[in-house]
Amino acid sequence: MTHFDFKEWADLYQVDPVAFEQRREAVLEGYVATVDTENRLALEQTLFKIRMVRQRSKSPLQSALESSKLMWESFGKLREHVQKLEQELNPAPLRQNGLRLIDQNQTHTDSSADRAAKQADPEANLARVIPFTASGKRAR
Repeated sequence: MTHFDFKEWADLYQVDPVAFEQRREAVLEGYVATVDTENRLALEQTLFKIRMVRQRSKSPLQSALESSKLMWESFGKLREHVQKLEQELNPAPLRQNGLRLIDQNQTHTDSSADRAAKQADPEANLARVIPFTASGKRAR
């Protein structure tokens, strides 16, 4: 179905609701037939769920709300899969553990604020930088 004429469908529903439903089903079945076999089963299952919702519903509004709920549940599952793939492709960065790496080649002059902080906390002066080595090689 390449062209959808809302007025035509609305008029058909007003004149003959049974013919409207038959035509709607024929269009849906025709579309399902065009889908590749790999995705057809999932589409047929979704249509079955929507048909069951429509049968159980007491009004068209309730049917639309229930169908919308199905759509959002499906969207949530899809989002979970996307997030899982994103995590697999981009693993979380290493967590900070409060340690700082200091470049020994970089000279640092203490500002007056740094000196005041060191005087206020004498234990801060006890910290020292220990170069990290692995397998006897110096880390870069």
